[in-house]
Amino acid sequence: MSFQFHRRSLLKQAAAAAGTLGLGAASAALQAQTSPSGGTLNSRRICRKPEVSRVALIKGNDRRENMVQALERIAPQIKAGVQGKQVVIKPNFTRVKKEEWLASTHVDGVSALCEVLSSFYKGRILIAEGTGPGTPLQEAVDSYQYSALQKRFPVEFFDLRSDEQRIVYILDPEMAPVPVRTSRLLLDPDTYLVSAAVLKTHTLAAVTLGLKNIVLAAPCNNGVDNDRRKMHAGVPKAGPRAYNYNLFQMGIQTAPDLVLIDGFVGMEGEGPLNGTAVESKVAVASTDWLAADRVGTELMGFDFARIGHLRYCAQAGMGEGDLSRIQLTGEPIGNCRRAYQPPASLPSILM
Repeated sequence: MSFQFHRRSLLKQAAAAAGTLGLGAASAALQAQTSPSGGTLNSRRICRKPEVSRVALIKGNDRRENMVQALERIAPQIKAGVQGKQVVIKPNFTRVKKEEWLASTHVDGVSALCEVLSSFYKGRILIAEGTGPGTPLQEAVDSYQYSALQKRFPVEFFDLRSDEQRIVYILDPEMAPVPVRTSRLLLDPDTYLVSAAVLKTHTLAAVTLGLKNIVLAAPCNNGVDNDRRKMHAGVPKAGPRAYNYNLFQMGIQTAPDLVLIDGFVGMEGEGPLNGTAVESKVAVASTDWLAADRVGTELMGFDFARIGHLRYCAQAGMGEGDLSRIQLTGEPIGNCRRAYQPPASLPSILM
């Protein structure tokens, strides 16, 4: 059976989930998303749980080839999903200094995506990211050596900081709904959204994989206005529940259609920026983003059931969180699992 979660039903689920979290009346406004002009926005992305949740897991000594092989194993699913859509690849650009590249998406991953996609997708490919204040997108593109992609593929770069905005509601520190200005492109139902993520730990979310790479880039953060910080607003007072709920709530409307996780060299410890390198030599790909994140979590040795935002998404049926129901192709997980050193904050952020 194919499960489709339209915006209205998802918002009802969100409201129900809020009740179980003790969020009370704060969930009511989640059922009335509006645009900045006050009009209701009905054209938003739909979160689909695939009929079959297939995950490709490849291990080898060639980073780019690992990712090409992983994508090729699920190419029929990608080809079916991309029809009539605009492909948007969202990498993770964090720090642009070469000695700090570990935290960011290696160009080999996006190159692998462009190669496989271009075999059946003939339109332009947007690479969209919103770099931190003070760092022009072109500087990041040049620093990470992404410019060379334009010589081989029909690639354009898009700065999410300059995008039009729509409103999504999350929770503030008082558990009340607060509007967040959010990228129109990442909410657009005609976008085929690809998360090019890195296998990393996170001091607030425990892990950061396919979904989180998208949801923290969606809120406005243009150097003048910063709605992204609202995603973290509840942490000191409400603890991990509010933060994880906000990741879940933003994910309802921005969950990716395709996830590629580069785990050739991952990050453990104090991720997502200050961790240390750990060599895993793996690549994970799936058109079920939750199944990809489920496998990624398993590869790192974390308890999926205690990763709040992923657990909430699984409870809402936004993908497959049951490892026994995931069709794995490639390497067995047991051949690839490596216990990542958790962040020091782990005991206080697990759900």
